[in-house]
Amino acid sequence: MNETIQWNDWEAFCCVVEQGTFTAAAEQLDCPKSRVSAAVARLETAIGAKLLERTTRRMRLTDAGKAVYRDVAPLFARLREIRQETLAREERVQGVLRIATPYEFGAQQLGGVICRTLAAHPALDVAVEITQGMVDPIRDGFDMAFVIVDADLPDSGTVARRIYHVERGLFAAPALAASLTAQLRPEDLANMPTLTTPGDTVWEFTRDGQTVSVPIRPRMQTHNAELRLQGALAGLGIARLSVTYCEAEIAQGRLVRVLPDYPLPPLRVFALLPDRRLQPRKVRAFMEAIESMMVSELPPEGDAETAREPGLDAAADGLAPGEARTAG
Repeated sequence: MNETIQWNDWEAFCCVVEQGTFTAAAEQLDCPKSRVSAAVARLETAIGAKLLERTTRRMRLTDAGKAVYRDVAPLFARLREIRQETLAREERVQGVLRIATPYEFGAQQLGGVICRTLAAHPALDVAVEITQGMVDPIRDGFDMAFVIVDADLPDSGTVARRIYHVERGLFAAPALAASLTAQLRPEDLANMPTLTTPGDTVWEFTRDGQTVSVPIRPRMQTHNAELRLQGALAGLGIARLSVTYCEAEIAQGRLVRVLPDYPLPPLRVFALLPDRRLQPRKVRAFMEAIESMMVSELPPEGDAETAREPGLDAAADGLAPGEARTAG
């Protein structure tokens, strides 16, 4: 007759190895220390080999213990993953969803998504923290972090999903724009006051496949797009902003686009997630809500530049939503 395998004893042994002591393993398994000790003793008897050498002060693995742990521990790790995957598929949308986002993107794009998600899921709470620059969701304790970049996204070891593609331009007050030469070139900006984000020292322009890099002289530096917009309206300099962020001021004639024939590199908005496979239901629900927003704001069919691959997991081409007001 086949003997029943006591898998709990194997798990207890692996936990002792991973936690370093029987006491810590008992806390991890939420059971008395004596039960853990008995489980390891039963396992040693069952396989006929000593797995741990123990004294009152220390513990070490025997050769047999090392071999057993090496072969068995990955199996229990995979079982735990399967359990979490199953729970993630079935769990309610609940708990606290912790989000990091730049201010303008959070206020203009995420605000509606957050409100709709909260209304749809009464057991869910959302905590939003305003951040700038790169954020590590694992290190900083976020379920997701939104970042805005104008170059390649640095390798952070997290899952990155590109969700927006934002056109930018240069804008100035009409009086300042009127003072510029009719044959203005990007190189001419080197001697003009500019309103930029911190760290900007060079602006890049593209035309006919050629890239031009121009050193700039910032008069105001701030991550806050609203401040840059107000500075441009006051005639303090030429501001780099997303086109959609200042479309109302353009329509009212309060701002004029400068160098429209020289496109700037677009802004790209990424959602950084700690893990692709084991995403909690609350994270998946929020990303689904963002996907719904993207679909409702897709550009007209046939717009090749802003067309979007189906599904956020594609993480490929983004889009420039028609009604968005994203900071540049």
